[in-house]
Amino acid sequence: MEADGKMYVKYQVIGKSHVAVPTHFFKVLILEKPGGEIELRSYVMPNCPVDEKLPLERFLVPIESIERASGLLFVPNILKRTSNLK
Repeated sequence: MEADGKMYVKYQVIGKSHVAVPTHFFKVLILEKPGGEIELRSYVMPNCPVDEKLPLERFLVPIESIERASGLLFVPNILKRTSNLK
């Protein structure tokens, strides 16, 4: 949020073509345990050095937030297979 009370998206561009450098990146992990149980983990991390002492769990986010921001759907077929998604 800037001084005018409005929110803005700000990012760096590099090179002659002004390629945008993402401020964050995401990972979505879909894990199937030997018994067939499915576990989902989704993370958003800043695109900068992170203190290695920070626990990875600090970057856990709901999958819906990544889907909403990216416009992608990650789990529709998995949800058909299980109602017990962790």
